[in-house]
Amino acid sequence: MQPNLFSRQPPSFRSFIIAVITCLIVLFFDWRMPHVVQPAREVLYAAYNPIYALASYPVLSREWLSQQTKSEAQLRRENTAMQAELLQAQVRLQKLSELSAENTRLRGLLDTPLIIDGRMEIAEVIGTDADPLRHIIIINRGASNQLKVGQTVLDDRGVMGQIIDVYPHSSRVMLLSDKEHSLSVRLERTGMRAIVAGTGDLGLLKMEYVPTSADIKPGDKIYTSGLGEHFPAGYLVGTVSKVRRHNSGEFAQIQVVPAAQLAGGHHVVILFSDSLAMEQPYANR
Repeated sequence: MQPNLFSRQPPSFRSFIIAVITCLIVLFFDWRMPHVVQPAREVLYAAYNPIYALASYPVLSREWLSQQTKSEAQLRRENTAMQAELLQAQVRLQKLSELSAENTRLRGLLDTPLIIDGRMEIAEVIGTDADPLRHIIIINRGASNQLKVGQTVLDDRGVMGQIIDVYPHSSRVMLLSDKEHSLSVRLERTGMRAIVAGTGDLGLLKMEYVPTSADIKPGDKIYTSGLGEHFPAGYLVGTVSKVRRHNSGEFAQIQVVPAAQLAGGHHVVILFSDSLAMEQPYANR
């Protein structure tokens, strides 16, 4: 009867004894003569390495994929954080630029050669009149700052206008360009006196009642004359830009560009002067 190949027979005791003796001999040689066993161990290690690598490949692949996914998510988070920091830095830079520009404007107001005497007060423009046909601005200084009707308002370039209404913490200022505003001026070159009035255009004034024969030409600078005690004398109003003379007309048409920045600017200067009569400003009624 042939033996069954799939039958399990217990190992013989002789084989077990031989295996134990062989292990003891190998351990003895490894302990007493490791240089003899080391080459065989290296050969076995080299033979087992492919098996180890193949067995660990699934685990290593899963860790690598997990690391790649984690790195991409981390990069996304870092990118988002850096974009947020960049946006904050840009906002801060814009604010610093505005503060720098405002500091320059304030220094210009303080150092302007227009202010030669008397006390002054720096104010901020906080609004404009609701009537679009009027050129009136509102400043954040009022009776609590000892402001009064008729005080001169200017910037670092020239005269802007006069205070027409005073409230506890604010005031209304009529600009030179308002159609109801006019003031007495003097030409720097000739000393001739005249009247400059508003046109309703922030960038244009007009000189009224000047004879066609008057010695006036483009480029002439115009200053306050001090007449009427509404504006102190010697403050720049503007520059003559165009002169038109008509043979049939009695008066010339003269355009003046205001020196002050009537259409812009955030800060103004209010002048205090003992010689200035604090009354209603000179205006065409």
